[in-house]
Amino acid sequence: MDDLTASPASEVPFRISFSGHGGHLRLDPTPHPPNPVPDFVLPPAYPPESPSSVKEYLEANYLNPELYVPTAANDGRVWDVDWFDLARPPLEPSAPRTMLVPAWEPPFRRRSLSSSSEQQVWDPESVQMEMSQVFDSGNGGMVPRMPGPAKDFVRGRVNSRPFRPGGLQDDAAEAAALEKAFPEGARNGDWVRELMSGGPALNAPPGFPKGLDLGQLKEYNSHWKCFQDGEHVEEPASSSNDTTDKYSVQFDDLFKIAWEEDDVNIVPHEDDCELARDEGANDVNERKVDKLQDASETLPMADTDKLEANIRGDISEAQTDLDKMLSSEVRDTRRETSGLVDDKPAQEGTDWALVVGDNSIVTNFHKLVPDMAIDYPFELDKFQKEAIYYLEKGESVFVAAHTSAGKTVVAEYAFALASKHCTRAVYTAPIKTISNQKYRDFCGKFDVGLLTGDVSIRPEATCLIMTTEILRSMLYRGADIIRDIEWVIFDEVHYVNDAERGVVWEEVIIMLPKHINIVLLSATVPNTVEFADWIGRTKQKKIRVTSTNKRPVPLEHCLFYSGEVYKVCEKDIFLTQGFRDAKDAFKMKNANKFGAKPGTKSGTPAVRAGTQGRNPDTSSKGRDQKLPKHHQTNSGAAAIQQNTSGSRRSESSFWMPLINNLLKKSLVPVVIFCFSKNRCDRSADSMFGADLTSNSDKSEIRVFCDKAFSRLKGSDRNLPQVVGIQSLLRRGIGVHHAGLLPIVKEVVEMLFCRGVIKVLFSTETFAMGVNAPARTVVFDTLRKFDGKEHRRLLPGEYIQMAGRAGRRGLDTIGTVIMMCRDEIPEESDLKNLLVGKPTRLESQFRLTYTMILHLLRVEELKVEDMLKRSFAEFHAQKDLPEKEKLLLQMLRQPTKTIECIKGEPSIEEYYDMFLEAEEHREFVTEAIMQLHTTQQFLAPGRLVVVKSKSDDDHLLGVIVKNPSVALKQYVVLVLTCDSTSSALSPNLSSQNEKGPGDSQGYLVILPKGKRGMDDDFFSSSRTRKSSGVINVKLPYTGDASGMGFEVRAVENKEIISICTSKIKIDQAGLLEDISKTAYSKTVQMLIKEQPDGKYPPALDAIKDLKMKDMDQVKRYHAHNNLLEEMSKNKCHGCIKLKEHKILMKDQKVHKDRLDQLKYQMSDEALQQMPQFQGRIDVLKEIHYIDSDLVVQLKGRVACEMNSGEELISTECLFENQLDELEPEEAVAIMSAFVFQQRNASEPSLTPKLADAKKRLYDTAISLGQLQKRHEVPVDPEEYARDNLKFGLVEVVYEWAKGTPFADICELTDVSEGLIVRTIVRLDETCREFRNAASIMGNSALYKKMEIASNAIKRDIVFAASLYVTGI
Repeated sequence: MDDLTASPASEVPFRISFSGHGGHLRLDPTPHPPNPVPDFVLPPAYPPESPSSVKEYLEANYLNPELYVPTAANDGRVWDVDWFDLARPPLEPSAPRTMLVPAWEPPFRRRSLSSSSEQQVWDPESVQMEMSQVFDSGNGGMVPRMPGPAKDFVRGRVNSRPFRPGGLQDDAAEAAALEKAFPEGARNGDWVRELMSGGPALNAPPGFPKGLDLGQLKEYNSHWKCFQDGEHVEEPASSSNDTTDKYSVQFDDLFKIAWEEDDVNIVPHEDDCELARDEGANDVNERKVDKLQDASETLPMADTDKLEANIRGDISEAQTDLDKMLSSEVRDTRRETSGLVDDKPAQEGTDWALVVGDNSIVTNFHKLVPDMAIDYPFELDKFQKEAIYYLEKGESVFVAAHTSAGKTVVAEYAFALASKHCTRAVYTAPIKTISNQKYRDFCGKFDVGLLTGDVSIRPEATCLIMTTEILRSMLYRGADIIRDIEWVIFDEVHYVNDAERGVVWEEVIIMLPKHINIVLLSATVPNTVEFADWIGRTKQKKIRVTSTNKRPVPLEHCLFYSGEVYKVCEKDIFLTQGFRDAKDAFKMKNANKFGAKPGTKSGTPAVRAGTQGRNPDTSSKGRDQKLPKHHQTNSGAAAIQQNTSGSRRSESSFWMPLINNLLKKSLVPVVIFCFSKNRCDRSADSMFGADLTSNSDKSEIRVFCDKAFSRLKGSDRNLPQVVGIQSLLRRGIGVHHAGLLPIVKEVVEMLFCRGVIKVLFSTETFAMGVNAPARTVVFDTLRKFDGKEHRRLLPGEYIQMAGRAGRRGLDTIGTVIMMCRDEIPEESDLKNLLVGKPTRLESQFRLTYTMILHLLRVEELKVEDMLKRSFAEFHAQKDLPEKEKLLLQMLRQPTKTIECIKGEPSIEEYYDMFLEAEEHREFVTEAIMQLHTTQQFLAPGRLVVVKSKSDDDHLLGVIVKNPSVALKQYVVLVLTCDSTSSALSPNLSSQNEKGPGDSQGYLVILPKGKRGMDDDFFSSSRTRKSSGVINVKLPYTGDASGMGFEVRAVENKEIISICTSKIKIDQAGLLEDISKTAYSKTVQMLIKEQPDGKYPPALDAIKDLKMKDMDQVKRYHAHNNLLEEMSKNKCHGCIKLKEHKILMKDQKVHKDRLDQLKYQMSDEALQQMPQFQGRIDVLKEIHYIDSDLVVQLKGRVACEMNSGEELISTECLFENQLDELEPEEAVAIMSAFVFQQRNASEPSLTPKLADAKKRLYDTAISLGQLQKRHEVPVDPEEYARDNLKFGLVEVVYEWAKGTPFADICELTDVSEGLIVRTIVRLDETCREFRNAASIMGNSALYKKMEIASNAIKRDIVFAASLYVTGI
């Protein structure tokens, strides 16, 4: 039995095999075993295996992807194959979540393994770390995640994690991860010395018991440069470890600084030779504000000095040995690497926006970019070459140029680069019309897809065109397509000024990941560099700014008055002569028509038909509504319209002279901007007799319209708007505004681009949303209604619209004409409009509940980070490094200690009581001075106690004069402690003609007859009347009876108390004659009133002055109680009280400045932080988040709501308000979320719809009240009115039931275009509610939303865009 315990391979050799095909094991002894391991013989049923056969088996079963293609035999739908779902790619092995990392320590800190003197191999300790902490401690992506399902590749899903925004740094988490991945010891320079000195090497990887021994490290022949007292010290070549250890701290610091700055290649200029004078902003940013105080208190003095040397920019103290060594060693390295600065990220304190102005790029463009991604058949402009050069370098660019200057070339090149690099590019536009038009323009050049709210065409394309809201949703929902995007192009960046949607642009820019480059296209704005600097600082990357003020087609600006054109501006130079000619013509016409009155102001008629430059269509008050036929017959608006604009014939007589003038000068096609939809329609209808097209033009228009409208069903082709627009178009007249049907607008745009429309009446949306330049642009008026008030056009708005004049390559000059009806604009207003600066880019950032909930879903993203990186906080965040330096300097400032001579310091308590008493005194004094009874006591001669300006002691004085019109202060003579030797020789003014307004620094007393009752003064010893104005310079000082005095002007708050005593004064002698006797008598009487230095008793505020207000009385008693407490304090009466109070004041000022700096650097100083806290409380109360800020089910549902107000929509679902409604009724009520027009006719609702409307409105009111309770600036009624508009409930209800479009238009006064827009957006709302129902698990609601969506998707409302389908 003992032999059985021995190894079979060593005692009894055998082999294992199978017998036959049954699989029975056999044990066969072998005489001479070839190896100690028993052989395993395969059974004869299996073929023999070899390395090649094993490899083939693994490749066939595990490595090669499979694709199962259905056939007609097993599936009839052969043509619909989901290749992504059928593909079976090999599963990659799961990435390890943790890894072992050695905890490295410098040699002099290691534990000795043995007491022997022999060198021992160091066995480091290993720590377990998360993979994300090791490889993702910087600005990379978030924790790696597997790609989601293919169906969510483009849009993403609410459960996906967003990608980490570029430039986002979590200082605390990053520092902790860095400390774990690379311990403090690994960040100094001793490991270099260890390698250079040779010796045993580490050979066991972390977690392994042993490793591969490769022998000793080879010693590198070198020596150390040692410095002492700033001078080089020669050390023996074979210096011992003890000798070099003296300098190990310095060597540590050298590498620590290089590590923490995180970029040794980034160096300052050559003249910055001292490392201690670097800004060190990265080092500062890694330290929290609340740790700065602790660091200054707990660090030893040597460490604190070292900290200051690395952080503070200016140090006046002598350099340490470390500074000398670092400055001498690092200087040469910096000179060598100074040429690489341009290609490295900018440091804090440098500009992230770099204005391009290098002519060498333009000169050597084809050498710098030899292989262009796309060739252009024309010569590129300077700004285009600069932008393309930096795009080739992979940098972000900001292009600012006028309308039609060629900014689209830059966007095209970004698309071409994405196609060349096999990546993706995204083009975002603020308006859906721009997206559709750009899709048509790019479709023939690139692989293009389109994503809007209701259209999704080829989302897998290389180049995607989408609205900014779609891109924001993709970023929040973590769409996997974001991984592939290389470029994001923002067109019309100046749209960030939009109050409603400007916040979307800021959100998208902040949320873009680090790997995405940005291309910004904007009209010329004054603060382009500032905006680019914000983007660069936010994304931590340079932004190249290139711009041009040159217009491809120069503009001339003219006034049109009385049939004549007057040029007032050319080449951005205002022509004064042209303006004067227009003024002269205006004067002459009005003088002949009305008769000039003598004294009539120049350029102003005696009788006016209207106000200056007012919009002639003011009857609608900005409603811009199109009334149906049955509403237009006897409407009051039509009557007012007739009064303001006249009949159609008078309107035609107004436009026809201009049109004839333009036709005669070949200045057509022309765009006439009217700032009202009604005005556009009336102006076009008024030209009923004009025919501006040729027969060929008419034929082209008729064929085009027939093809475009042929896609409509029969009843839709006969809509009044469709029929009416065709009649206008055939005569060369067009109309373009938001009230038109989408297909009608597209027909007008395309025909105008073809040049067959000669006159187009349009609102300003045509200038923003359509790239269709004209020969001439006409402004109907220079005023507009912006939704709140009628105001003048801003220069930026005017430039945007005027830029449509002049067609590049066709016209040599573009003409802009301003119509003048009633009068000529003022020269200053006109000059500011034509040559003034455009509107600055301003932040419209605001917090929304959707934004908060999206950010709370991910721990790595904080709402505070979003607030900090908004454009509104740009300047405050930019100044943080300077504030941090100032804070460190203030923390290092020594403070003087207060040494109490009584041994029990209580000055802090005393000074606190003093400050509180002063606060009460100022409040009570101000309240007393407002009492009616006080004014009766404060008459000349009344004694008062006045606060001293220089000392803390109070001064006794007497009122000489009450406030008057000339001087609104009391004139008081007070006794001062010191006697002055100045003679009583005041500087009197001899200019008696000075008025009261010229009396700064002087007391002006008017003659008796010219004074009011308040100017009378008391005089007991003299009765003569004042002879005139006498100036007394204030303050007036002197001495009398051995006592100094001063006459000064005193504010109400400077009066400490009103005394019960009153003396007789000679007012004339004190203020007019400057009598020394009068001053002596007054001073003597004041001295008598304060025997033993005590002031006369004061009037009681309650008994004498009749103070009755409860709060005032309470503060009055509190002040008296504090005075009693102060008198009991040990510091009261101390000889050093004054000195100690000054020290306490300095300490308090210092502490207040520190607190203020800390507050400004904290998150609490963010502008929207109070609102954020209120919104968080609201979300907690309605259970969207819990107490730990974890998003709950209701919060996840709210994240799906983008088209309507998220809180109202979510509460509507969770209150089951749609459960009892039919699909048609549900979608009708949901229209209140997306309808935007404020004023609309009241719909006629069924009882069921009326009840649903009331429930939804009550929900909105309760939510508004909840927000108001939590101090969110919301008015409940206004909140409900702004977010719920029920004007189209009846219309949508009938449409969902199948009513023809022509019939539903008769149910409301809302224009057809707004009806279509609302229903299209309603389809997106149905999709959001369907997704919400899926999250909630409400299958009935999911099915109801599908039925409702199908019910409204029909006919003209969802007619395909002509830009997308072509014609």
